[in-house]
Amino acid sequence: MLIQQFRYDNYRLHQLGNNSVFTITLQAGLSAIKTPQCYKEDGSSKNPDCPVCSKSLNKLAQPLPMAHCANSRLVCKISGDVMNENNPPMMLPNGYVYGYNVSGEIDEAVIVKTSHVKI
Repeated sequence: MLIQQFRYDNYRLHQLGNNSVFTITLQAGLSAIKTPQCYKEDGSSKNPDCPVCSKSLNKLAQPLPMAHCANSRLVCKISGDVMNENNPPMMLPNGYVYGYNVSGEIDEAVIVKTSHVKI
């Protein structure tokens, strides 16, 4: 009891929190990249490169606030490349957007199949 009281008073005296610097840094990093897409039920919307989308860190980031993104960028789901002036976005009849550079990789069957889908 006396040890806990000493630690508590020492933390207050030096304006330190009970959490470690690692925990605070990890929470700040997870909060900076956390988006609503990380918590959607369908697994297809989760990014495999996103740390918050992983199972272990997803639970840790759940009580943290979401990131505020003033600027966003489009990323092609097939190639993973950023869509910009060199790789302009291209929308298929089904409403999905892909980069122009993967137009050769998109199978003809996919385009024919999606052309019958009504938006």
